[in-house]
Amino acid sequence: MPAKVPAAELMNRLRKFLTLMDIQEESWRYIFIFNPLTAYYFTGTMQDGVLFIQKGEEPEYFIRRAEARAVEEARCCKVTYVETYHHIKDKLSLNSFFPIYIDTDFTTIGLLERFNKAFNFNKIYSCDKAIKICRSVKSKYEIDIIKQAGEIHKNIMEEIVPTLFAEDITEFEVSSLILNEFLKAGHQGITRMQTPGMEFMTLNTAFGENSLHTYRINSPVGVEGIYISSPFFGSTTKQLKQNDLINITSYFGMNGYYSGLTSCYAYNSLIDYIRRQHSHCTKLRDIAQEMLKPGVRPSEIYTTVMDSIHPEIQGIFMGIGNDTLKHIGHGVGITIDEEPVIKKNNHLPLQEHMVVTLSCQAYLDGYGMTGVQHTYIVTPEGGISVNGDGYEIIVAGKYL
Repeated sequence: MPAKVPAAELMNRLRKFLTLMDIQEESWRYIFIFNPLTAYYFTGTMQDGVLFIQKGEEPEYFIRRAEARAVEEARCCKVTYVETYHHIKDKLSLNSFFPIYIDTDFTTIGLLERFNKAFNFNKIYSCDKAIKICRSVKSKYEIDIIKQAGEIHKNIMEEIVPTLFAEDITEFEVSSLILNEFLKAGHQGITRMQTPGMEFMTLNTAFGENSLHTYRINSPVGVEGIYISSPFFGSTTKQLKQNDLINITSYFGMNGYYSGLTSCYAYNSLIDYIRRQHSHCTKLRDIAQEMLKPGVRPSEIYTTVMDSIHPEIQGIFMGIGNDTLKHIGHGVGITIDEEPVIKKNNHLPLQEHMVVTLSCQAYLDGYGMTGVQHTYIVTPEGGISVNGDGYEIIVAGKYL
């Protein structure tokens, strides 16, 4: 049996969340959480069902299957098997006069209509803000897992990946080899995003200008992908050639948590132009990392970095034209796109033990994307990288 989330950890999460709900709306009474990932965050088990929280009462997880497993895994909640939403209503004595709070970022209109057909609540509000703030500040338990994931991630990308490159190997083949190394090292086999409908496939490998081939994910780095319907992983036809710049964006997940890292390599040689632009990016990363301290506003970090861009990468930093990214980092936890977002209009101060990725990358026409992305813990001394301090382009190849 895999390690369970400690009961004390889950109790602390729930207590923190309910405190935030009291601040948001002191008179709240009922919360329904439909997202199984959020339910896992509070209960320690991930099932098809609804987590119900009533003020002053033990949470109850109503599930539609795998009752025995849920009972075995869950902590700090009652597990109840149901077949329909009407069964949930029958087991609860709720006053529909009071409003309910739900995770609106996840809950579709169709799901809500089916649910409320049974309950007929008149007022429905969001508890998303409290959930996001709660998840954004990590506990020691969470940080320890992220640190472990980051160390393994670093070692694979710095020590093993450079040995995998060979002339005429495809992007898809490189990604397949790396994924195999990830899985052998303990990667959990899935990469989750909280943005509805958004997807990512653990890692993308792009040779040369393919990293400029952007797609709908909110990243400055692109990839051609396997198919138009699957713009992930890497092309099955694009082959590695002499002097190619290689860009690999990857997330290593362990026990529910992720380390994010974008690594740059050059096959056999690296021209000074690329090295220089990469250096401009790492200097911006230094500025941002130093500012990852409690009390600093993400908007301050974003503005300071944008005001410090070297003229050589002005207009090509974090993309070009309409494809330019409007942030330089975001939170990482049980998904790879959490709060806080390091952007111009985010004025909510950072807190100690937040975990964020920082991306400082430049679009080099004719060559590909260069720059860095690492994962950092917010501390009073500035950001502490969980991926080590290797920020340079790694030159790899059989002729070295």
